Amino acid sequence: DSSEVLFGRRSRESVCPAAGRRANMSEGAPAAKRARAGRDGNPIEVGYWKIKGLGQPIRLLLVWAGLEWKDTLYECVQKNDGTYDKSSWFDVKHKLGLDFPNLPYLIDGDLKITQTNAILQHLADRAGLSGTTEEERAKANMLFGLSGDVRRRYTGAAYSPKFDEMRPGLVESIEQKLAELDQFLGSREYLVGQGVTVSDLLWYDLIDQFLVLDPTILDQRCPNLRRFHSRFHNDPKIVAYRESDRFITQMNNTQAFFK
Repeated sequence: DSSEVLFGRRSRESVCPAAGRRANMSEGAPAAKRARAGRDGNPIEVGYWKIKGLGQPIRLLLVWAGLEWKDTLYECVQKNDGTYDKSSWFDVKHKLGLDFPNLPYLIDGDLKITQTNAILQHLADRAGLSGTTEEERAKANMLFGLSGDVRRRYTGAAYSPKFDEMRPGLVESIEQKLAELDQFLGSREYLVGQGVTVSDLLWYDLIDQFLVLDPTILDQRCPNLRRFHSRFHNDPKIVAYRESDRFITQMNNTQAFFK
C-alpha cells in the first residue's frame, strides 16, 4: 500500500473554479483568478476519505462559491481477512503540518485547519455565505448544530451491523426532524435570509443522502423541502459538479452497512 493515495484522473487535480471545468478568462483576469484560488494563489486542498461523509458539504461550498480546489482522497480498503486498511491516511496523518491531524482537513495557502465546522466557517466567510446579519449567522449556526444531531443518528445506524433492524426507526426519526425543518423553511427559498448560506448546502447534501435511504422521505410532510432540494439539485453549478468525474457517489465508508 502506498503511504498517500490521490485518486481520480488528472482533471481531479486541475485548476477548476467549479465542477471540474476550466473557466474562460480574458486578459486582465489574473486578479480574478487569484480571488478564486487559495491564499497563496494555488488551489485550495481538501483532504478526506473517498466518500461524501463530512467532506461533501465542504466540496459543495467550494463549488457554489466558484473557488479553485482539489481533492486529496484517502481510501479505506477491506482486506482478505475482513479487516480494513486505512494506512493511506494514517501513514501521512502526522506529516502534513496539521495542528490537530484529522479528516477532513483544508489547506489554504499557509492556513491548515481541521474540524468540519471550522473549515466550513472559514470558507463561508470568504465566500460571503455566512449570513449578512447577526441573526442570520446565529440561525445558520443553529442549523449546523441541528444537522450534526441528525447526521450522528444517521451515521450511527449506517455503521451498525444491525442497520436493517434500525432502518425503520431511523427513517421515522429523520422524517420528524425534516418535518420540523420544512415548517421552519416555509415558503422561503433559503433556510436563512434572502440568499444562500452554508446552511442550505449542508442540508441539501443531507437531504440528498436521505432520499437514497428512502426515496419517499419527503413525500408526506415536507413539500417545502422537496422544492428546496430540487432548486439546489438542478442548479447549473451543482448539475455540472454532479456530472463531472470529481463527484463522489459513495456516502459512507467501506466498513459501513449502508454506503
